[in-house]
Amino acid sequence: MIPALPAAPAVALTTTVRIMLPAGKSRAFHCPARRVPPRRIVSLALLLGLLCTTADFLAQETAPQRYTFALPRMGTLFQIELYAGSKVEATRAATGAFERIEELEQVFSDYREDSELNCLAREGSTAPRPVSAELFYLLDKSLLFSRLSGGAFDVTIGPVIAVWRKAGRYGRRPGAAELAKARAAVGYQNIELDPKTRTVFLKRSDMKLDMGAMAKGYAADQALELLKSQGIRSALVDAGRNLAVGAPPPGKPGWKIVIDSPDTSEANPPCSLVLHDVGVATSGNARRFVQVEGQRYSHIVNPADGAALRGSAGTTVIARDGTTADALATALAVLPVAGGLRVLESVEGAAAYLVRQEGGEWRYYSSLRFPRACRELRKWGN
Repeated sequence: MIPALPAAPAVALTTTVRIMLPAGKSRAFHCPARRVPPRRIVSLALLLGLLCTTADFLAQETAPQRYTFALPRMGTLFQIELYAGSKVEATRAATGAFERIEELEQVFSDYREDSELNCLAREGSTAPRPVSAELFYLLDKSLLFSRLSGGAFDVTIGPVIAVWRKAGRYGRRPGAAELAKARAAVGYQNIELDPKTRTVFLKRSDMKLDMGAMAKGYAADQALELLKSQGIRSALVDAGRNLAVGAPPPGKPGWKIVIDSPDTSEANPPCSLVLHDVGVATSGNARRFVQVEGQRYSHIVNPADGAALRGSAGTTVIARDGTTADALATALAVLPVAGGLRVLESVEGAAAYLVRQEGGEWRYYSSLRFPRACRELRKWGN
């Protein structure tokens, strides 16, 4: 049952800190048997401390206050909102959460040459390779969602993603031969996992893995868990519209979440929900897209034909954790509406809200478990 409650008024922010730090120096390439050591966030606690006065550190708050922190990671802006008794407590917890996110980016990044994911893509076809617990876990989860969605979700989509990134840079649509070559290297069936040895084997030497449809949700989950371990339970982690939502703010029924969709305007405002202890993810091309030959293409690619999605659409998924919500939002963006909702309904605790533009008109669809607060604002296509 999705915990949806009556809307609560927004709470004024107490302290907002935006952190802009360099990624750190690249190391020489090394294919590790265990997890690649993370790049440390240099003096993050010190930096945050400099943004606060000495009096702030000495003063203990009589009641939890709201603090926000931000740091660019994984190609997006991670934002943490939390309630803590003092700035000292808030800063300490946020520092640990961002360090955890940085550690995971070094595992899952497909941009960093020395990431564990890219190391596996280069070396994983020569022999089974030991990998970190995080990478093995997420690959195992990715195969589960690949089978569940009939391949609409596929972590091996990397070669096709690379073709479309190149198309975006040069403003030229990929050729059929180029796409066909990239598609030939795609197929989740070509990943073999051995849980006994925690090893991964890639059956093709030209495979390229892309964790973009799961890693942000997982990182948000892990950051929230880190905050909980520091005694911070009322918190929300936003990884570029991939949310891990913790316990409600003090005295409130939950966190106010605005459902972002491409049909919204002044005359048609977005709906909002009040949620707690869930993951929320939204996929669409309103913010992330490439412009090619005058056409807008989504960052999401259909593994079946290698085509980047076109047309205005929005997919929002609520699930028990951010990892699940992230993966399902991508799969439902690719699948036909009816098939996607069938997949969604098979996942315990998950719910979805779909906006599609069909024949120049907006159509709205939702799963049975999606909260009524949004359903009552729209005409539904199902």
